[in-house]
Amino acid sequence: MQQVLKNTIDYSTDKAVLFQFESRSKLAAYSMGIYCTLIELSESFHTLIQSQNYTGSLSIYRSFIENFVDLKNLKLNGFYVNQLDHGSYEQEKRMLKAAKQGNVYLTSIAKYADDKTPKIEAEIKLLKESNEFKLCKNIYEKFCLAGMEQEYRGLYPTLSAESHCSLDAIFSRHFEYDPANNKVNLVIHSKDKDNDYEIYIANLANYLITAGILVANILEGQQLNEFVLKKEEIISALA
Repeated sequence: MQQVLKNTIDYSTDKAVLFQFESRSKLAAYSMGIYCTLIELSESFHTLIQSQNYTGSLSIYRSFIENFVDLKNLKLNGFYVNQLDHGSYEQEKRMLKAAKQGNVYLTSIAKYADDKTPKIEAEIKLLKESNEFKLCKNIYEKFCLAGMEQEYRGLYPTLSAESHCSLDAIFSRHFEYDPANNKVNLVIHSKDKDNDYEIYIANLANYLITAGILVANILEGQQLNEFVLKKEEIISALA
């Protein structure tokens, strides 16, 4: 199954560079940027799983699924670029505010705060007033917009728990009951998790090839037939 994922990653990498798009188009540029990120995150996930270094792999998986949600929403509604712009503006605004308040990690941008903040606030105001697209308030709304509420409720909680080092994640990762000696052993880098990760590996291969189909549709059908045929091949290999 790992080989299926690796083949999907290699195929996606080879095909990504063949897409032709207008870089001045936000929809095209954002879609291609996210797609390339998905390929890289898939490679990172595969590298950890292949070497049986499982810790951190589901944090990467969480980043992957969040980016996939954004890409799917871009396909469903081109005005979703406003959502991505809004998130970027809000992040920059927070950083400028922190810089102005003397954050030692942001001293290099403090001098720009007074000039840039009002401009950013004006852009945010325009986005919020737009009748063309309603901004999502949180990650849950993004998943729902993408038609992925099942993934949010069934998959995302585990990914988030791993990312935030919840107690469940810590104990399942590092404590193992030894029934023969009736004691609990401390574990670092357990190598007995292959079966637990099969569903993630299979889903990631499916998500990644589907991402290629989404991009192909966004870019007016470029390479669409090839991606559809490849998906059929991958699904057959995973069955």
